[in-house]
Amino acid sequence: MTVLGLFIGALLAAGAVAIGAAPDAPSGRSAPRTAIVVDAAAARDGRTLVDPRLRDVAADIRLPRTAAEARTDVRYFDAQDYRIVVAGPRSTAAAHAAGVTAQETGGVAGAVAAVRR
Repeated sequence: MTVLGLFIGALLAAGAVAIGAAPDAPSGRSAPRTAIVVDAAAARDGRTLVDPRLRDVAADIRLPRTAAEARTDVRYFDAQDYRIVVAGPRSTAAAHAAGVTAQETGGVAGAVAAVRR
């Protein structure tokens, strides 16, 4: 293959990668990622440390044990442009204190349902 043929092949490959990397959303932006911040105590299921319903959800999950951890988690996800779902008094208070827009739910079941909508 000639140098010109290699150059054209490289251009075609680069174009295919650029087309394949185009975002799916019609506005040109990709859909927001979702995060769930649930108080660790609320996320337990009996002796299990993490409720099994949280394992099968398409979201990043944090289980803060303290109010400080909850504030950190909420602020981190907000800075990364996540859609945030909170459950539990600490996580909900953290979202309010940080001035972060978050969907408040009553517990794990509500958080899982919110993500699936």
